[in-house]
Amino acid sequence: MTTRTCCAVGGRAGPATGFGAVALLALRVFLGGVLLFAAAVKLRDPQQFAFAINAYQLIPPEAKHLVSIGAFVVPWLELLVGLMLVLGLWCRSAALAASCLMGLFVYAVWSVIARDLNVTCGCFGKLKGPFGCEGPIGACKLAENATLLAASLTLVCFGSGRIAVDALLRRNA
Repeated sequence: MTTRTCCAVGGRAGPATGFGAVALLALRVFLGGVLLFAAAVKLRDPQQFAFAINAYQLIPPEAKHLVSIGAFVVPWLELLVGLMLVLGLWCRSAALAASCLMGLFVYAVWSVIARDLNVTCGCFGKLKGPFGCEGPIGACKLAENATLLAASLTLVCFGSGRIAVDALLRRNA
């Protein structure tokens, strides 16, 4: 059985085999786990997450209602996307949603750095993220989010691999 890459004819990647399947599983579980953890922290204290959103100063004062909407929508989206990635269910769609989230987070962090704001990330509450970034937002947080964006784009390209609900559903179809 031959496997195809993301750039194969037809634009669809075939299922990864062997080491590739394990690597995609590890990538899915890592990214999904990060999203699940971030969602749990934000859902535990939505008001604190709303304060964190305000600190980025990306939403104009006349649209402050968007802070409340974001404080509600983002954690639930992270929870749903994280769960789908861990299971390998609709993996490309979940990875695309994760890429959109990570792209937004990269932009927000870059914006804070560019405007020289003294903001502490509200992503993981009082805990450090996967890179152990501490203190005000800086290059570490930008690298962390860019790495997570790269991971999600890899999953968009290659899919869930063979160790996933998606693969099980393909076999039974």
